[in-house]
Amino acid sequence: MYLGSYTTRVLYLLTLATVFICLLCSTSFVVHGEDESTGPEQNAFYTLISGSDTLISGSDTLISGYFLSDSELLCSNSSVLKQMERNLGIISKEEIENKEGREENVTVYVHLFPGTDVEVLASCSRVEEWDKDTRTAAVCVKPESIEELSSLNGVRSVQPAISPVIRKIDRGEKELFSPWGFWKQGGLTGAGIKIGIISDGVEDLSRAVELGALPDNVHVLSQGKGTEGTVILEVVHEVSPGAELYFHSAGSNKLEFNRAVDALVAEGCRIICDDVGWPDEPFFEDGVVASHIKKVIESQDILYVSAAGNDAGRHYQGVFFDNGSGWHDFSSGTSPSKNICADIPQGEKMTLVLQWNDSWNSSENDYDLYLYDRFSGEELAASEKVQSGTGTPLEYIKYTNREEDAQKVRVSIKKHCGQDRMLEVYIYANSSVKIQPDNLVEEDSVFGHPAVPEVICVGAVDSRNPENRGIASYSSRGPVSIYYPDYELRNKTDLSGPGNVKVSGTNGKNSFFAGTSASAPSVAGIGALVWSICPEKNSSEIREILCSSAEDLGEPGYDTIFGHGSVDSSTVYLLRDLYTGNSLSSEKTGISLSGAKGLFTLKIFIPLEKICSVAKLSSGEK
Repeated sequence: MYLGSYTTRVLYLLTLATVFICLLCSTSFVVHGEDESTGPEQNAFYTLISGSDTLISGSDTLISGYFLSDSELLCSNSSVLKQMERNLGIISKEEIENKEGREENVTVYVHLFPGTDVEVLASCSRVEEWDKDTRTAAVCVKPESIEELSSLNGVRSVQPAISPVIRKIDRGEKELFSPWGFWKQGGLTGAGIKIGIISDGVEDLSRAVELGALPDNVHVLSQGKGTEGTVILEVVHEVSPGAELYFHSAGSNKLEFNRAVDALVAEGCRIICDDVGWPDEPFFEDGVVASHIKKVIESQDILYVSAAGNDAGRHYQGVFFDNGSGWHDFSSGTSPSKNICADIPQGEKMTLVLQWNDSWNSSENDYDLYLYDRFSGEELAASEKVQSGTGTPLEYIKYTNREEDAQKVRVSIKKHCGQDRMLEVYIYANSSVKIQPDNLVEEDSVFGHPAVPEVICVGAVDSRNPENRGIASYSSRGPVSIYYPDYELRNKTDLSGPGNVKVSGTNGKNSFFAGTSASAPSVAGIGALVWSICPEKNSSEIREILCSSAEDLGEPGYDTIFGHGSVDSSTVYLLRDLYTGNSLSSEKTGISLSGAKGLFTLKIFIPLEKICSVAKLSSGEK
């Protein structure tokens, strides 16, 4: 292995001696977490055996070995011990079990110091994408070459590439869903507007075309893997059947996603809609994706619509609260239940992502993430990166229950060194994994590019009860806490749409499509109808029309649950009847202006003056 400078080699030898002595002389235990179990103190040697940092490339494989430069080894004596033992090559049970299925290459993000040429990475990896603004490269590398990659001159840090999250709810024939059928074109089609969709894939597109669910002229720039994109295209097409449709897959890394956005813009798409989340984007600042989309919106005048996420019921946020032994109390001292607990059926997977509010790539507060059996106290998985000044404030676990029975587990966080920070956790699993509600936090569960102020972030309305519509229990909600470069509290979400819609399904049978993946394309389609009526308006004005005309739900006025309200087609038909070359025409509607005010207020729940103001109609014409 690479030992770097003379000083590091000396530290290495001292560390080996220390580990050997510790093994011979002492073993200590400490009670932590839930009352029902005890577990070993998480000293360096024991945590290393049970798990380490993870690297993935769109698979279930866990690859050991996140390596830092010599300067990063100097956080503290304990951090040196922790990192050097990790370099000994000891891997976790999960990794051993998955060894035979390990892919030849993994994808990682490499952050370079200023002045370093990306070509330096070519000696031991293949550069897939490069972002010069953030000096970040997405590279493919063999697991055994990661140490060499991280030791190259000019490499600041290496970070695992975590697979994207597609923001959908399980589909199927479910009677509890009552889908919204609000699209009634009535001559409005969205013609002249190009809409670009980004999702996992459109592998069943040909079947959808064959069944008549989609036209035969969908422009596929990158097919991807999966079928979510096909369903989203169908939703948009149902709402705005005259719009020209484009698709690009999200890709397997964040820089590839940015390239997808650029490709759709280059094709002339005025509206872009996605249902993709990147758990390795910063939660407390704008990352490489958010910054890129913000730049594109400002320079290209596009309407960008993104699903808020389905994370309200699998999210936690709170300041580190020491339970007395260095472990985090998720209840902040208010409950006997100190952790987040879940039940994982046999064969099911659960992904945990922890971040805290340190500046990205500059974290010097070191937290570690663990998954334990709730009753035996056995450590099932761990993520223990070293943060010593140039690391990312991120820990990540992907776990599969390979036992014969369901496992009852708990999530635990330990502060290895540093100050108390704001912690944020997301838990990703399918609906068969039961996450206990204790200590979960619904608020501030929007992250990444949907949190960009210029992006229309769309939540989901629960359509099970059309007479009393509330927010869907899973729908992510704001506000969003941003700490860098300066603290701000962003108002999210922006709008809401139907959380369940009926689609044709490529099997020829109607099925239900649920989640913010359904609500976002519904809003994008309505946006296309509005823009086709008002083609001279810019994206900011179209956004203003959508927000100002939304049906207010929840608390009066804007709120961080529904946003400005629920978008439907009422606004579109009102504008069609009112908007004729920047003038109101009573002849067209056949209704006097004095009589129209009350009628239109009743239809869309807002005063006519407000719509006229949004449409930039002169006051004399109202």
